[in-house]
Amino acid sequence: MKSIVLIVGFETFNTNLYRQSGLLASSKCPDLEVKVFSDKSLTSEPEIVEQALATADVFFASLIFDYDQVTWLRQRAAQIPIRLVFESALELMSLTRLGEFAIGDKPKGMPKPIQFILSKFSSGKEEDKLAGYLSFLKTGPKLLKFIPAKKVQDLRNWLIIYGYWNAGGTENVAAMCWVIAQKYLGLKVREIPEVIETPNRGLLHPDYQGYFLTPQEYLAWYKKNKSLDKPVVALLLYRKHVISKLPYINQLIRHFETANLIPLPVFINGVEGH
Repeated sequence: MKSIVLIVGFETFNTNLYRQSGLLASSKCPDLEVKVFSDKSLTSEPEIVEQALATADVFFASLIFDYDQVTWLRQRAAQIPIRLVFESALELMSLTRLGEFAIGDKPKGMPKPIQFILSKFSSGKEEDKLAGYLSFLKTGPKLLKFIPAKKVQDLRNWLIIYGYWNAGGTENVAAMCWVIAQKYLGLKVREIPEVIETPNRGLLHPDYQGYFLTPQEYLAWYKKNKSLDKPVVALLLYRKHVISKLPYINQLIRHFETANLIPLPVFINGVEGH
């Protein structure tokens, strides 16, 4: 039995979704177990998390910034063979290792070739560096597949894994686990689906299947199916809440309509929306 330990911060609302993903991953790959924890688990049940890490084949973490939690995890995850850490404190991200690809504790946290590529995705301003990092993560796999160098295969896989994670949703996270299992844990998965894409920015409505890419598209649909003779109020939503289909979103949209207002529900990626 191979084990992936997945720990997420700032996403207590998504813990059940990730557990569903783990069950889905195991149903298609019986020799794989996915253990899911939130950052709150590090204080509420540290013994259980520590035991899970002690037998883990893969450590996966995202959005962990608390200094004490970072220090605690570094001490317990450093010996796990495969370590994937995204969008977290640099001290934790430096643990990242996937095959021959590793970030390490070097001054700027990334190997020089990646630093060079990252510089092409950012204005150079400090506040834009994380947005540039995300742009690189999303675009990188498409660029790297044209480079016939075996040396970058693990880097490319790192980017592909992030692609599934960033896209979010039960199916994508399960597929991410299958990619890790097949490429690095020696397990076989019959078929791994492509990433189910969701726009980084868009609009939605409970009466419409899919997403609108611009407010103009949304309002044109709204005028055709409802009316535009009421005040329009913009709502700003978090994309991961949309992907997770949290019920408050549809409730909020309906509430505005009941109040004789036209909701304009725009969702964005939290970091890129700065």
